[in-house]
Amino acid sequence: MRTFVILALTLSLGGCVAISKRAEPLQGYIDTLREINLKLKQLGREVVCGDTVTELLELLDLPDIMDGMVASARGWICDSVLSSSLNERALAAQPQALEGYF
Repeated sequence: MRTFVILALTLSLGGCVAISKRAEPLQGYIDTLREINLKLKQLGREVVCGDTVTELLELLDLPDIMDGMVASARGWICDSVLSSSLNERALAAQPQALEGYF
């Protein structure tokens, strides 16, 4: 029984270390994506949504391999829920529509 407990602890701790090592590259990807998003916000919505991903890569001086990340960050800015004034008004009216539910 004691051997089983020791074996189970060893396997579970080893699994935790393996999972944390696999999460490190993902965290680097997310951090890079956030940095790109911040840079695109600094350029402004008009520039970001008016230019192609290739043009944005050139503006940010990034390699072509990062086109997917730039496209994702561009989508966050250009395709956001609050992209039109109509949607902003709809969201502003939403709490009144939900009265009585919460």
